Amino acid sequence: MRVLIVGGGPAGLTFAACLLRHGIEPVVVEKAARGRTGGYSIGLHINGWLVAERLGLVEAFRAKAMPLGAAHHLDRNGRKLFSYDYRTLAKAAKGRLLAIMRSDFQGILTGAIEGKCPVRYEMTVTTLRDDGSGVDVTFSDGSRDRFDLVVGADGYRSGVRALAFGPHEAFLRPLGYRASAWRVPLTKPLGASFVGMMDVDHQGGLYAVGDGTAATLFCWRDERTDRLDAEARRAVLREEFGHWPEPVASALETAIDWDQSFFDTVSQIEVPKWSKGRIALLGDSAWCLTFLAGQGTSTAMAGAYILAAELAQKGHVEALDNYEARMRPLVTKMQAVSRKIGGHYIPQSAFGMRVQSWILPIMLSRPFIRFTSSRLAAPPLGID
Repeated sequence: MRVLIVGGGPAGLTFAACLLRHGIEPVVVEKAARGRTGGYSIGLHINGWLVAERLGLVEAFRAKAMPLGAAHHLDRNGRKLFSYDYRTLAKAAKGRLLAIMRSDFQGILTGAIEGKCPVRYEMTVTTLRDDGSGVDVTFSDGSRDRFDLVVGADGYRSGVRALAFGPHEAFLRPLGYRASAWRVPLTKPLGASFVGMMDVDHQGGLYAVGDGTAATLFCWRDERTDRLDAEARRAVLREEFGHWPEPVASALETAIDWDQSFFDTVSQIEVPKWSKGRIALLGDSAWCLTFLAGQGTSTAMAGAYILAAELAQKGHVEALDNYEARMRPLVTKMQAVSRKIGGHYIPQSAFGMRVQSWILPIMLSRPFIRFTSSRLAAPPLGID
């Protein structure tokens, strides 16, 4: 079986590594240049951790993990609102929790498949023709090939989904926010794993990477879903956060390489069925939990592992149906969690912010962390 994987992000690379374990031949195409990745951090949680264990990559991820420690939240004037400790969260997860820069994460996964299967950069798919016995594919360089299965792992704005399932807007569920993330040098240490600031309809902060830089994450209420150019993005960020003090002030003055950064609408993807004939969707292309759930990468990795295992044992029709049946309940739950968290992550009123400042430290403290995790964290899937 030859499988075309469109998208060289966490979902696509994990899927390629899992297929190789089963002796299935993957071919990966990625529209970005080699080495081009987003400048933000991602979390590895229970389901991603279990997949990483099966792939023998846990120690590699640990070696590149960001430091876990205190997280401090301030108001827009720099006054402390509340604090908690990521180490308490890690302990509740029995150590199966880490944060890592996306660039490091992808580098490790790329190393796991490099030399074992083709990875073609700066290439997209322009046409797909499924004749029932295979899929004829035309690529952006004019070349053509035929595959037994095509899997779109090309993200929230999936080109495969647009070609085979319908326009982007048909599957979009905007949550009413925009978000942006990029990497910044630190002029002085943050003094914590995370220093964030919040105000009504706004949240922004910096995560210490551990190498003298920080990963930013800014989110604000915005109902618009149009895409913005680099100049407009900078203008929006300054309008929304330009009056905030350090450390946000310095982050906003940093030069931003948008090829290595993120700026987009916070939206979920809802596709009634994740496969159509011999074409399937995986990860953000199929569901997009958004960063609010904190489980997007791990859920994508679990989906990749399960889809590969099903394809190794069954014909493509049964395999795709089983993959969806196993993953759909988790995705539905985590999308609901993401929508719920959004209302707390971005305070809607000064009163709500005060209540959150009182409740969150309690819910994330040792006596209550297991209860909180059971309500918000993804349950472990049967990954075997």
